[in-house]
Amino acid sequence: MNKKLAAAIARDDRLEDAGMHADDRQTCYRHQSWADECADQHAPLTAGRVLAEALEFDRIRFANRD
Repeated sequence: MNKKLAAAIARDDRLEDAGMHADDRQTCYRHQSWADECADQHAPLTAGRVLAEALEFDRIRFANRD
């Protein structure tokens, strides 16, 4: 990550904390990149996705119990 991106992420974080809507970010907090670089990686949150993620966490946790 370069200094310009890090500064932009920090600026977007401050603006979002002050009330800016998350959709107005120029950066992506999750991917630590510019928003337009990862726009296609964000899928809408659904109950099925939440359940699938929880099941995957359980699978990983139980696989590493040894």
